[in-house]
Amino acid sequence: MTSSTTLLQSAVSPDGSVVAIVAPSASSSSSRHVIQIYQVSDTSTSLQLTLTHTSNQSLAQLVFVGKSLVLGRLGHHEVVVWDLHRGVVATKLLAADDQSFLAVASNAASDDRYYILVRNGPKLYIQEYQVANHKLVRKIKSGHLHEGEVDAGMEDVESKPTLATMVVTPSHLAVRTRDSGIRIMAQDTGKKVGKIKIKSLNGIETALDMAVCEGNPNTLAVVQEAGNATTVLYDMSSCKEVVRISPKKATSSNDNECHLQLVVASESNDQRYTLLRKNVLLSVDASTSSHELLTQLSSDHPVALFLRKTKVLALMYQRGAECQARWVSHGEDESSSSSLPAVVALDQELEHHDQQQSDRAGTKKRKPTETTVLGPGQAGTETASSVKKVRVNEGNDDEEMGKDEDDVDDEDDDENDEGQNMTIAERLAMLKEALDEDADDGDDDDHVDEDEEGVDFVASDKTTISFKPKRATTESLKELLSQALQSSEDNLLELALMVRDVKIIATTLKELDGELLVILLGKLTSRLASSPLRAESLSVWISHCLKRGTFHPEHLAVLRNLLYERIESFSDLLRLEGRLSMMVD
Repeated sequence: MTSSTTLLQSAVSPDGSVVAIVAPSASSSSSRHVIQIYQVSDTSTSLQLTLTHTSNQSLAQLVFVGKSLVLGRLGHHEVVVWDLHRGVVATKLLAADDQSFLAVASNAASDDRYYILVRNGPKLYIQEYQVANHKLVRKIKSGHLHEGEVDAGMEDVESKPTLATMVVTPSHLAVRTRDSGIRIMAQDTGKKVGKIKIKSLNGIETALDMAVCEGNPNTLAVVQEAGNATTVLYDMSSCKEVVRISPKKATSSNDNECHLQLVVASESNDQRYTLLRKNVLLSVDASTSSHELLTQLSSDHPVALFLRKTKVLALMYQRGAECQARWVSHGEDESSSSSLPAVVALDQELEHHDQQQSDRAGTKKRKPTETTVLGPGQAGTETASSVKKVRVNEGNDDEEMGKDEDDVDDEDDDENDEGQNMTIAERLAMLKEALDEDADDGDDDDHVDEDEEGVDFVASDKTTISFKPKRATTESLKELLSQALQSSEDNLLELALMVRDVKIIATTLKELDGELLVILLGKLTSRLASSPLRAESLSVWISHCLKRGTFHPEHLAVLRNLLYERIESFSDLLRLEGRLSMMVD
């Protein structure tokens, strides 16, 4: 494992079906925060929507409230609440001048409350809010900060980003401060029921990382101190130590953010745990006070890691594209009996995984030279005999030019030997050149039918450039869509979406794999949400996608809420249009 592996700030819903990733900004001074929301299942991962927010404060923490809300703590003075059903900001909470927000949390067993840890001078309070109206329900006393931290710069978020942390379980509230240990309070009454003391072994400032165990919320994982590899599991009811994990190799440097995650490894044995600290995966047996290093996860790209009982989901961020997903299995119930290597290179494993998926699906992996690039306006048609006729109308002449598709393909091969060896990037560049030249010529002919214009482009382009985009067919569109969806290539997907022929779209989606249809629907929905002007063309794709595919309710929830929001606002737009008409007329 190299220390260069960059972990992205992320969050996961209580049931593990939705994850959020903070996309890294292009510059450290950027004030625009981008959060990608992904739908996750055991077989696929698809982008659900993208949230954006502009603030000069850094995004310090991200937390799910059920599957419907995401909390974002910006610096120490602002908390933003996003509504995932509508993809908008539901509300903003601002701290008073004498207050600061130190942490946000939610209860995994309930989706109707969320919590904010507030500092008022040296005193700490937990503010409990109701999801329905975002109103303050109660305030819970949560101790106080160490005397040396009272005068610490509240505005200096970057140099001292974390003064206290908080976790919430169905039965307890826990607040951890530096050098003061962990205060345990009862969830129902808010009263203090215990305290866990954390000793600093080497005089190093105590860390603040802690995480509740998934599957056993009474177990709390705690990083002992910054720069130390030791992690301790505590029982929150008794405040006693369960097991101490001290790997021989340090799992983190002197940074405080350890991305700590803990799950029960086996439902039949609640003494076995799987621990993910930063990018190191450990198996822990509390009954014998032993642990085993399973593997370390490495990626050349910024990556977000999510721990499940028998798997780790890695989402690798690539600028300008969706994250690449990779599952790493480590459970005993897997068919493979071989143990994980000491270091799992996620980038290499992803390529191997994609190749295996392609082989299992019976899909031939095509070389770059075999890729067919489709251009706009190429709404080809097919007959049962797969023979096409191209009609070119020149003025008032009704001259008919017809060739079999096989003959046309033979001529294309003879005339474009050089083009057949082009890479995708070269083909896209040539296509752009063709479109630019066609746009210049289009100013002289304003009365060309849309279908005729596309045919003229194909027929005349042979004499102007060496590369001629091919007419769309069901087979070529299916291959292009499959490649675009499997590799998350947005450029290829946009080329495929330029096809307008309804018959080809319907036939292609009928032959497309069901898992790819789920991914395609998510991408179409995100494009419809961000670009309402594309509704006319995207609705054709969405309609046939829904007709041909089989979808679970969670796959359709975002689209349903998006349409509901648009319909809900339609009456307001009509009233506004009426008032404007009265004023203008």
